[in-house]
Amino acid sequence: MEYRLLTILLLLNINYFCATKAQVGESLEEYAESMEEAKNLSDFINHAIKAHDKKVRPNAGGPSVMVQVEFKVVSFGEIKEAEMTYSMDIFFRQWWYDSRFAHNMSKAFTMAADATQIIWTPDTYFWNVKSAKYHKVTRENMRVMINPDGKIYFSTRITISAQCDMNLRLYPMDIQYCPLIIESYAHTRSDVDYKWKGGKDQGIEIVSKEMAQFEFMGANTTTKEQANSKGSFASLRAEFVFKRRVSFFITATYMPAMILVILSWCTFWIHRNAVPARVTLSITTILSTILLTSTVNASMPKVSYSKALDYYLMTSLGFIFMTLLEYVIVLNIHPNLRKEHREDDEIPRERQPLRNDTGKDHTPDTIVTMMDKTGNGRQSTTSKFKTCLSSKPVKAKDKKQLPYLDVHWIDRTARVLFPFCYFSFTIAYWIYYINHPLTDFQLF
Repeated sequence: MEYRLLTILLLLNINYFCATKAQVGESLEEYAESMEEAKNLSDFINHAIKAHDKKVRPNAGGPSVMVQVEFKVVSFGEIKEAEMTYSMDIFFRQWWYDSRFAHNMSKAFTMAADATQIIWTPDTYFWNVKSAKYHKVTRENMRVMINPDGKIYFSTRITISAQCDMNLRLYPMDIQYCPLIIESYAHTRSDVDYKWKGGKDQGIEIVSKEMAQFEFMGANTTTKEQANSKGSFASLRAEFVFKRRVSFFITATYMPAMILVILSWCTFWIHRNAVPARVTLSITTILSTILLTSTVNASMPKVSYSKALDYYLMTSLGFIFMTLLEYVIVLNIHPNLRKEHREDDEIPRERQPLRNDTGKDHTPDTIVTMMDKTGNGRQSTTSKFKTCLSSKPVKAKDKKQLPYLDVHWIDRTARVLFPFCYFSFTIAYWIYYINHPLTDFQLF
């Protein structure tokens, strides 16, 4: 029994060894064939590169070369309103057919190299790009793949900064539409034509949509024809939609402006005789609002129209300036309208001029001179002036004898009128811009 088991195990090991050896032999043969095919493909590509003229397009003199385009947006960079530019990092991909590189191999030829230096490539350029750069760390971020049927795939990583004509009238509740236009620089549509890979709505892939100040709303792609004096050129247009985040401006601009306006109203509760306090507070709030406005517009382009934020800041500055004008009016109008018409007829005893026995008025210099005299005349004169300067004691409970504690009727009115007008303006301002057809307002 044991002998039979040993015989069976031995036969199984022999069969497994033979099968493994056969598989290894087949793997070695496949590997050798693959190496041979790779060498033949490399030789063919090198020969095709040397044989063809990279300055001549495929099908020269015949049908145009159809170039399919798509790109993957890795990330969006900073949007600069002052320069009216936006930036992004993309993988730019192109496909086209070149029969000069068609081969009968089973695999595609792939290499990491700059295709523009070795084969013909479309002279694609970005029409509205101000600056661009290739990535070369740790080497050129480029990929070329040549398929057996002659279809060539060329991919490269580019960081671009493109022009974006912004309309800032609704700033900071604006939505910006920033285009990226792709064309052939030298070839007309009869030589090189363009279309989006996978259709006009599938030519863009977004990897990261996160931005600091903006919210990415989407991208639209279109295909059209650009005609000029040199001919008709195929044009691809991608449009990116960015909506500005308003929450930052509410905390950094709107609330400080509102606080400054409310702070300026404190002058209505300061007595009108405290001239330095009221004037200093008004001037300080005016200068602070001007500084806030300058800080906001420092990073903005010098446009010839007013922005939504400018209207709010200018109105706030106007309200603060009106508080200063209100104080000027307070200083020039009687605090009590009912007694103003009797001002000239009824002069309080304390304000009556000092007179001597002859009925003539005494000036302060005359009083000092007379009080410095010696002898009986000095004593009589002093007693006379004591009688003249004496008055009844003022009772604190009698408001009529404490006019400096009365609130001016203009200040009393301003305490209600100014807040009502300003908050009415603020409510109307936000209602208008929240419901504006060109805004998509969201606080967060």
